[in-house]
Amino acid sequence: MRTTSLNSTAVVTAFLYRRGRVLLLKRSEGVGTYPGRWAGVSGYLERLPLEQALVEVEEEVGVDAEQLSLRGIGAPMQVHDREVATTWRIYTFLLRLKAGARTATDWESQGWEWVRPEDLGRRETVPGLAQGLARVWPPWGSDGLWRAFGEIATDTERDATELALAGLRWLDRVRPEDRRRALLAFASLRPSMGVFPHLAARLLNRRAPARRLAAEMRAAAERAAEHAAAALERSRRVLTHSASSVCRQALLRWWQPGREVVVTESRPGREGVSLARELASAGVRVTLISDAQIGLFVPRCDAVLVGADAISGEDELVNKAGTRLAAVAARESGVRCYAVAQTHKVCPRGWPIALTPQDPAKLARVRGVRVMNVAFDATPLGWFAAVFTERGPLDARLLRGIRRSLGDLPEG
Repeated sequence: MRTTSLNSTAVVTAFLYRRGRVLLLKRSEGVGTYPGRWAGVSGYLERLPLEQALVEVEEEVGVDAEQLSLRGIGAPMQVHDREVATTWRIYTFLLRLKAGARTATDWESQGWEWVRPEDLGRRETVPGLAQGLARVWPPWGSDGLWRAFGEIATDTERDATELALAGLRWLDRVRPEDRRRALLAFASLRPSMGVFPHLAARLLNRRAPARRLAAEMRAAAERAAEHAAAALERSRRVLTHSASSVCRQALLRWWQPGREVVVTESRPGREGVSLARELASAGVRVTLISDAQIGLFVPRCDAVLVGADAISGEDELVNKAGTRLAAVAARESGVRCYAVAQTHKVCPRGWPIALTPQDPAKLARVRGVRVMNVAFDATPLGWFAAVFTERGPLDARLLRGIRRSLGDLPEG
């Protein structure tokens, strides 16, 4: 399976629990798949996985986020069901129902029951239900850790490096007996960002302190930015897309009077506007454009520079949606297209990187229209003139060495 493809059907499953029992719903005859079978609270993925899980819980059992506390995040899993000719990509969550909260099912369920986890196998369930519950049960971890993980899982403002650094601060506080589960949950926080499974694999294999990796990441960002800035030395105008912190460092190192940065606004979050403001406040000459003008402005530039959220096992660079369009425009125009990222963005072999959507309402609300806000795309590494890391340009030999050092990250 191509790890960055949209060929599988992505869904979330939320397991609500209280007093050691888990809520199961019996699917009604009105649902499109698996009527009459038992399931957790589930739904198709249309926004970040944890956000989607909370939306489904409110819609299907009438419980809002204030009445819940996160207590588990499972590694994403793939389940192929020949019966319906579908491969499901499932994101699982464990949510504790707070005291006094009540549930009320909607039309999607014809019954519900609180059951002991060990009794799950006695029921006819949707595919993968027991496997999904095993990835998040039993509950573990502190309130503080799960609040922090929940914030990282739903944050659309900070970039991958900043989010990973925020998560690393909590890993050294985890009890030794919970360490493996904590690292797998950390790896699963953001399915489009390779830095989370990369760091988890490093910590599982070497048991290095998380704070040491945080310092290593910061230093790597500076060195990668130096390499990228040096490659841009002969460029007078550079276009960038989104708001990578490493890319920003590179542009600040490269800029001098007479040079210009063209920044896309990066809809729908418009993080490019914030980047343009930051660069301008540092004295950089900036032109801000809409994403739709990428094809118009790339031929007017000497180079394109983008960041990266992941380098997948399929040798694709995952970044903000629109990166692939910028790379295509650069190839058509004969303009050099570069990327810059720490080697920490390289994903372990076999770990699925997904092009996850974000809240469709941030794009538009149109009655009778399905709105999709897929926030990431994937670009073949070969489309870039170079991908600069702290070790210099990323080539096949370096990539193989990084993946070999990471090994395979267990999924559960």
